[in-house]
Amino acid sequence: MTYERARILDCKCADRSCFGISSRHSSSVFLMLAALLALSCSLGPTPKQMYEGPPLPKEQVGIVRNGCAVETGLSIMVMHIDGKNVPDPCADFALLPGEHQIELSAKQLGPRLQTGTMRSGGVLGAPPAASPAEARPEQVIWTSPSTLSIPCTVGAGQQVILVGARQMGDKWQAGCQERGR
Repeated sequence: MTYERARILDCKCADRSCFGISSRHSSSVFLMLAALLALSCSLGPTPKQMYEGPPLPKEQVGIVRNGCAVETGLSIMVMHIDGKNVPDPCADFALLPGEHQIELSAKQLGPRLQTGTMRSGGVLGAPPAASPAEARPEQVIWTSPSTLSIPCTVGAGQQVILVGARQMGDKWQAGCQERGR
């Protein structure tokens, strides 16, 4: 075993020199990591570029916001834009200004059931308490039998969101709705 490896194994958690960080620099490293984490959280996911060429400033492209629901309701997924497969059906997309043909699929989600289990308390202790519910998968109560193709016009610097509603039986409708800037 090398001296360096033995030194690392013998280090205590509070000894920052084990990781090659001096006490003087540890606060700087911490602040930089905290700033990067805050920045990445505030930016959110970047829209997927669905046009050829280099990325353009947001003032020169239109953004199509997804219609994937996180709660109950109709979840609208983008399958194709202008005949091209999309990398993630629930992503947001950057498009050149103009009219685009968007092919959609949908599913309706039901409420997630709270399924916590009961634990017993001590014999003379507290009453039984519910444990936290396990991770609950989404409950799909309806899926569109076929895709729906809609026209969607976006302007430079404009954002639209995909909205839709289920009708009777297997029928449903969707469209692009302008979103405030």
